[in-house]
Amino acid sequence: MASRLQIYDTELLYSRLIDVLSDLPNRLNHGSVGEQVGELVQVHHILRDLGASIGASLAPEDSDSGRARLIAYFRAQIGRVVHTDELMVVAGIGDYPRRIREARADHGWPIISGMAARDLRSLSTSREALKRVPGGMATDEYILLEDRRDAQAPARWSATKNMRTPEEPARNLVREYFERFPNQRITAEELRYLVGNKSTWTLGVTELTASGCLIIGADLTASDVPPGIFILKA
Repeated sequence: MASRLQIYDTELLYSRLIDVLSDLPNRLNHGSVGEQVGELVQVHHILRDLGASIGASLAPEDSDSGRARLIAYFRAQIGRVVHTDELMVVAGIGDYPRRIREARADHGWPIISGMAARDLRSLSTSREALKRVPGGMATDEYILLEDRRDAQAPARWSATKNMRTPEEPARNLVREYFERFPNQRITAEELRYLVGNKSTWTLGVTELTASGCLIIGADLTASDVPPGIFILKA
């Protein structure tokens, strides 16, 4: 894989793909099943390299890194729903879910999943507010909320692993988390992970605001943060 991805010559890859596809029907009509599958594997490899070459054009300084290509693609699609099929293509690797997790937890990019976006919609009944949150997102779709890397996020993600306990009510975990990290840009994805990947984190946010805490973004209408980012003002 690594040797093929050194090519990054889009025109050459296009040419190779056309050559292979032009003779593919003939090749698939002859030969053994193994040979037919081998022809499709060749097409798959070229397509994968072609996708990686597109990703590499977005991350020229770190083009050999699948994670860098994935992040660069997200940054080119700020606020747009991105399907994992797209990420698989531009990253040029199969382990893109792990790279998404690393982008969030190790590098501080505010990427949320379709499940977290669905949860957000329970925080408001305002039509105008809900227009700001993509509806109908699938579980294998993601959004980079803003082109801003949060240097404090890795420490928070590390804390979630120690804090999340099945016995503790979600509202308690959410309160403790916000109080531990005031004035920081906490994402919906963090809160969802904190409570065991459940939607109950939204109840914790609602209870905090009802108790008088000022959480920017809690009603999805804040102008200085996109929906999915919350800041407890201390």
